[in-house]
Amino acid sequence: MIFRNYNDFEIVNLVKQGSDEAFRFLVDKYQYLIAKIISRFNLQEQFDDTFQEALMILHKSAIVFDGTYNKTFMRFFERNLQNKFISLKTKNCRYNDFLAEKTPILYSDMVMESPAYYISESEIKAALETLSEFEKHVFQAKVIENRTVKETAEFLNFPEKKIYNALDRIKNKLKLHLM
Repeated sequence: MIFRNYNDFEIVNLVKQGSDEAFRFLVDKYQYLIAKIISRFNLQEQFDDTFQEALMILHKSAIVFDGTYNKTFMRFFERNLQNKFISLKTKNCRYNDFLAEKTPILYSDMVMESPAYYISESEIKAALETLSEFEKHVFQAKVIENRTVKETAEFLNFPEKKIYNALDRIKNKLKLHLM
């Protein structure tokens, strides 16, 4: 049969009557719309699976479609497909959130050995030698004497902002020389 002479309502009625040829025509007609919606929902990495889902939605839409509501079949199918993909994305997000929440519990029974970093005393001394005199005083007060930033600022008689900046420089220099 040549379906190009038929409109969507007639083709859908043929699909309802069980015509496989009419359904294949619908697939050919709407395959680009399906691909467009798949890319809009960013599902290209699972294109084959989502395309199959879309074909099932197309068939179900053709069977359920009722032309008395003054809507075109294309809009009816497009809305059904979008709703399906929205629920699919929501389901995937919930599943990923579940995995992110439960993964530490799943791995809590496993014994995991953290990698050990051994830094020699000479490496530490060499890294500390790269600090300026002011940074050494800040390091002594903040890290070794375990003072707060406010206490360190009062002890050294400098503004807190200068202490924060010095701590940042100290961290960067030590990271650069020790890692």
